[in-house]
Amino acid sequence: MLKNLFQILRVKRASLISSILLYFIISLLVIGLILGISFTSRIKPYFQNDILPNVARYIQYVVEDIGSPPDLEKAKRLASELPFELRIEGKDIAWSSNSDISAMVNYQLQAAPYPYDEYQIGEGRYRHFVVTERQGYRFMFVANSSFESGSRKRHWILFLLLAGTLFILYLAIRRLFKPIESISSHLSKISGGNFEGQIEITGENELAQLAKGINEMSAQIKSMLDSKAGLLLAISHELRSPLTRMRVNLELLDKSDTQQALIEDIHEMEHLVTNILESERLGSHHMALNRTECDLAVIIESVVSRYFERQEVILNLTPVQGLFDELRIQLIVKNLLDNACRYTNSKSKAVEISLTMSNTWAKIKITDHGSGINPEDLKHITEAFYRADQARQRNTGGYGIGLYLCKQIVNAHAGSLIIDSHPGKGTQVTVKLPVSGGPNDG
Repeated sequence: MLKNLFQILRVKRASLISSILLYFIISLLVIGLILGISFTSRIKPYFQNDILPNVARYIQYVVEDIGSPPDLEKAKRLASELPFELRIEGKDIAWSSNSDISAMVNYQLQAAPYPYDEYQIGEGRYRHFVVTERQGYRFMFVANSSFESGSRKRHWILFLLLAGTLFILYLAIRRLFKPIESISSHLSKISGGNFEGQIEITGENELAQLAKGINEMSAQIKSMLDSKAGLLLAISHELRSPLTRMRVNLELLDKSDTQQALIEDIHEMEHLVTNILESERLGSHHMALNRTECDLAVIIESVVSRYFERQEVILNLTPVQGLFDELRIQLIVKNLLDNACRYTNSKSKAVEISLTMSNTWAKIKITDHGSGINPEDLKHITEAFYRADQARQRNTGGYGIGLYLCKQIVNAHAGSLIIDSHPGKGTQVTVKLPVSGGPNDG
């Protein structure tokens, strides 16, 4: 749970709105700290310079009026009339006009500045104390804190006004930046290949213009991709019939090397057309997989025995039961093994294929020790019709559709396709599939 909380905090910290809120809170705390320090540092000089001179005069008159020994009745009357609380301590006397005032020993007192050094002063609980001594009796006057409470009240009013202003400013900025959330969400959909829907546009500011531009861009990209897919499908469908007629007519001719070579070429073209149609169907997000309960190890063994009986392939398979589209898994294994065997020369180690189970994920790894793939080609190798050999020679590979189709099938299974290659050392392709047929949560 703690890990999930940290993950949520990281996500919130990455949010622009959350960052703005954090900055406002920090600003509010800093302003409050500055005002508090300013207020606290101002009180003591204000008391010493403005209040103490007047208090000292009152104290002289009051102490003389109370007398020595102190007349407590008169002290009580004076305390009720003057803006002071009073405490008297001495021989057998410990009297306070207010029960909140405790013994003087409980307060930290210090000598007042010159020329009032005959007095002691102190502060606590937002009150200020002045102490003087007369004929063995100590008199402590607690200055009325009304001047202080008024200042504190103004201080809190100012603080709340600043907080309110910052909060209103935050709401205004949040409303201003609200389209960013919609823009970010829509761009995430576009990056995943989903061009449906548009960003809701409000206002005419720069963000609204940006959202409008993204909507137009998304519509244009969708139109171009739909046109490309439609063209590929139309061409592929139209090619199937003449290719079939050509193959039938060639098989009626007398057997010869030329006839066999033409039949093989037509077979490759039919295979290419089939792959194009299959990849476009999977890429349309409308083609449902035909999932059945099957064993991946059995599927891999059948592909190897059927298509690669003349190739040296090392199998290291663990039985893995799950819900998969068997025909399309066969196509993945066949295409990947075909690439691995094509780029592995006779002097290299044999191609290896392994099948393991990790939690709820099946991992198929196909490893060759051939020429490898250059880093600049690796990031494009699963794109449709991309070939590392730009000359597109038939002896160096296919048409650049095999890996693209593999990726489409893996994505349709909610899995992942990972290619790790080092020039001169070989290539390892890892296919990761959920055995339950659920979404990719690994």
